[in-house]
Amino acid sequence: MQVLTLEGIDGQHLWGFLTALGSLSLLDEHARAEMLEAPKLAFKEDGTAVVHSRVVKEQLAATLLARLRRLQPYLEQDLATVKKPGDFMRASYESIAYASRPDTLDFLAGLACVVGDEVSESTLCAANGASHQNLVQSMRDILRLVEDEHVRLALFGIWQKAYRVPDDKRQQLQLGTRKPTLRLDPSDERLYALRLSNPTTTDDFRTELGAQALAIPAFGLLPVVPHKQPVTVASTRHRQRVTFSWPLWNVPATLPTARALLWGGIGRPQVQRERGVFAAFSADRVSGTKGKLSFTPSQGVW
Repeated sequence: MQVLTLEGIDGQHLWGFLTALGSLSLLDEHARAEMLEAPKLAFKEDGTAVVHSRVVKEQLAATLLARLRRLQPYLEQDLATVKKPGDFMRASYESIAYASRPDTLDFLAGLACVVGDEVSESTLCAANGASHQNLVQSMRDILRLVEDEHVRLALFGIWQKAYRVPDDKRQQLQLGTRKPTLRLDPSDERLYALRLSNPTTTDDFRTELGAQALAIPAFGLLPVVPHKQPVTVASTRHRQRVTFSWPLWNVPATLPTARALLWGGIGRPQVQRERGVFAAFSADRVSGTKGKLSFTPSQGVW
């Protein structure tokens, strides 16, 4: 097994953790397809992600990107009429679910769930239509734009958040004013008063495109739980504020183990520590003016 330190991914932050989780999911798909030993994920004390895999460093970015590409047809064909999870209706959701494969069905469950006649979106969705940002449409845009080098930089480079959509790509893909973001980064919500330019008339958005792409498959591991007020697993809701919490562990964990650690919650520190968890973090999704959603900076819980 190769032991690769992913210097670019910091699991102490929501976006970084979902990028690490998405990367593990893609590596697990690759291992199962190639009949390889299951990959594992762990974190260093400073939050840096470490993967154990049969894939060598030089091939890691290309391998992950190849698995990401397999999700594109589902987003562009089965979900072609969906811009954001709130667009689902019971009939359309069930129709898509019946036609989905097991892996894409998990992804669908991570976008929304149906309770009675009501469809509830993932509480990890902050791109809810405000400011022309729609989660599913953003996923399509990101996968159309991302290339091998973007993934490599997200894995092994310090995130500079320097990617800007080239003008020719924006025109070719008819992006208009859309931004390639899942809005997991608190800095995506930059208020007018704190900016040097008007975001409605300028195109100065920058991001870490590879990290946006690698976070997409993490939704397939985080289904929306059909409570009375549905929330994404590992989340709690208090009025308009939703809190998503996650552990970091230093014992290498396969995908099923990582999922169990995450789904188990962070409410019993002693039990979690006995399973290799050394820290827990949380981030709030908050509602602003005109229903606009954003995530607050992550904070340590214990």
